[in-house]
Amino acid sequence: MSDRTKHIPGLPKSPSPPPELAQIAKSLTDPDVTRVGLTTTSDGRWALMVRVKSGAEVPLKKVEEACSGYPVIYQDEPGEPPVARPAYPAEGE
Repeated sequence: MSDRTKHIPGLPKSPSPPPELAQIAKSLTDPDVTRVGLTTTSDGRWALMVRVKSGAEVPLKKVEEACSGYPVIYQDEPGEPPVARPAYPAEGE
C-alpha cells in the first residue's frame, strides 16, 4: 500500500514497530526523500512515513523495494516550516 493522501494514523496494533521497519527508516536514502519516520495506517499497521520533495513522483521504486511489503505513506514536504504556538493560549502558555 502506497499513497499520498491526507494521513490519519490509527491506534497501533502492537506497542512498538517491527525492528526491521525501524531499521529501514534509519537507513533509507533517496534524492527525492527529505525525511523518513514511522507511523501507523488507519487500521493500526506500522508503516513508513516518507516525506518527499514537492512534485516528486511516487511511489519511489527504491523505497518500495526496501520496505519488504510494509505499508508506505508518502507526503510532500511542506513548503514552510511549522509554526509553534502556545499550547494553552487562554492560560498564558
